[in-house]
Amino acid sequence: MSEVVEMSNKELHRYNIVQKVIEKQITQKKAAELLSLKSDRQVRNLIARFIKDGAPGLRSKQRGKPSNRTFDHKFKGNVMALIREKYPDFGPTFASEKLLEYHSIKISEETLRKWMIKENLWVSRKKKVHLHSSRPRRDFFGELIQIDASIHLWFEDRGEKCALIVFIDDATSKITSLFFCKSECLQGYFNGLEIHIKKYGRPCAVYSDRHAIFGGSDKIHHAQFIRALKELEIKNVLARSPQAKGRVERANQTLQDRLIKEMRLRNISTIEEANRYLPEFIEEFNDRFSKEPRGQFDAHRPLASGFDLERTLTRCETRTLSKTLSFSFYNKNFQILESEMVNRLKNKNIEVRKSQDNSIRIFYGNKELKYAFTDDIDKREILNSKEKITWKIKNTYHPPAAHPWKRHSYEETKKEYELKK
Repeated sequence: MSEVVEMSNKELHRYNIVQKVIEKQITQKKAAELLSLKSDRQVRNLIARFIKDGAPGLRSKQRGKPSNRTFDHKFKGNVMALIREKYPDFGPTFASEKLLEYHSIKISEETLRKWMIKENLWVSRKKKVHLHSSRPRRDFFGELIQIDASIHLWFEDRGEKCALIVFIDDATSKITSLFFCKSECLQGYFNGLEIHIKKYGRPCAVYSDRHAIFGGSDKIHHAQFIRALKELEIKNVLARSPQAKGRVERANQTLQDRLIKEMRLRNISTIEEANRYLPEFIEEFNDRFSKEPRGQFDAHRPLASGFDLERTLTRCETRTLSKTLSFSFYNKNFQILESEMVNRLKNKNIEVRKSQDNSIRIFYGNKELKYAFTDDIDKREILNSKEKITWKIKNTYHPPAAHPWKRHSYEETKKEYELKK
């Protein structure tokens, strides 16, 4: 009874080529070429094995043996125990990075992915196909900056929900600015813009959603952030859908995964601590995820001497000066101390700039005006109805009936009364 030899397609192909060499249908050199071997000496070795052991001699010697690159069960058990203990909600890629960084364990993300799937620690995410036409990236760094706020439980159960202001470059997917604040607010975007400008300069354009801070759906041109961008000569572009600014939206998803876990590992639980850590995180994030732009030109423009960043990134309101150069602002009386400009400033509109620390700066055109606080606006108590009546009775004069003002009516009334008697 003939023996059945199990062979792979590659081994079967090897068997056929060796048979043809033995039958002198092809040369050893040609056989080496067909088998993708480096020399005909390897073909002679195969022929010797075939003559000695027959067809089984052409099978791989590693058949049935574990790979030389496989990990032993003890190592695998230690890794999975470490994953369960410290990184149970980490993805395979992020977990492999942390294993190398904190534990000096080098393991490929795909191997770790298979282990985590087998241990039910990771479920592959099947993304639905959304048909959105992709918008090509801009050519240059600084040509377009996408901005957004991500409101999330960034500190998990260690703190309250807060907002992360995100600035990301469209051409390179490079995060240029991150800033934590209590909510999505104007001052948070001002702080994020200040960080970006001081590090890179003024971008050509800013791409945002239609939040009220950016003018809303009606694109209100007097919104504070729009006004600041105009002063800095930065174009404002409003997106019509979240997919339009997909780069910053996808960055938010990545940040909600990686940044949260990085802060957990460092036990960061306050906004102040998080803002101090962000520069280090941004550098690591950009090293891993940023891309090279198509053009090497940096489209950022320097912050020239003609721009006052401290003045621009503040709340701005207008007031009209009285003849005495005074005005009120947030229940405070202000007096302008520019005696030589009295005639020029009477009844003129001025700009009142209020910064984050509540400091006040006043401008007439480009000239900053000196001022002083006067007494607070008189705040009298509102009287109730009984107090009003008492106040009126106490302070109102009632003339008698025989008073000259009432004499005629008094006499007429007296006659009528006597006739009735």
